Amino acid sequence: MCGDKGSTPAALQAIPERLAGSTEKEWQRLESTPITRIEYLITSHCLERYLPSAGLVLDAACGPGRYTVDLVRKGYRVVLFDLMHDYLRFARVKIVETGVEKETAAPVEGDLGSLPYANGVFDAVLCLGAPLSYLLEAAARFRAVKEMARVVKGGGRVFLTGIGRLATYRGGIYWATWRLFDRFTSPAARRTGRGPGYDYWYTFAQGKLDALAEDAGLSVEDCVGCEGLAAYLPMDHLE
Repeated sequence: MCGDKGSTPAALQAIPERLAGSTEKEWQRLESTPITRIEYLITSHCLERYLPSAGLVLDAACGPGRYTVDLVRKGYRVVLFDLMHDYLRFARVKIVETGVEKETAAPVEGDLGSLPYANGVFDAVLCLGAPLSYLLEAAARFRAVKEMARVVKGGGRVFLTGIGRLATYRGGIYWATWRLFDRFTSPAARRTGRGPGYDYWYTFAQGKLDALAEDAGLSVEDCVGCEGLAAYLPMDHLE
């Protein structure tokens, strides 16, 4: 979650205000429904496939630390960074519970658009979930990815995710939230990625996240959907 010269302090403040009180819910989110469980399984598979076997990882906009805990258990050294103090405090508690807190640096609270790290210090950078979608302005999204590209080592990988536009269409139909569906299928939403009167997140049309990465100086190695038809199976069928 970030901002740059195109993001006002008020815009940044709106993010933690919207997410206040969501820490426990966000920690449990990836286990709560088949859709989010599929997201977790696919993301974890991609991390296992593309992360180096060891190294220093920046978990940018780490939230309550679900993936951080997984990586620390596997022996990675991880730096936690997020805009929300409550998320970082909760993540630290979870890491201590694993008994491997020595593998994590002190959590840092701040803005993704201005990372407080030197160039090329991380073996990999993660920005998982919806942080980029919470940045409603294109300039803020670009600045965030540009900063991640800056702090990763040459040859290192940056993992980016966002809310896909098709997911909002599917969600509107699946949950019969027709008002939301109408907003995100309106001409304005198709043009801007934001539903009129619903300035909660930006949705990426096909190819937009790839283009953002390339504009920020990264080369796209793979593009993976974090959902699919299996998301509609019973939870016990997903393993």
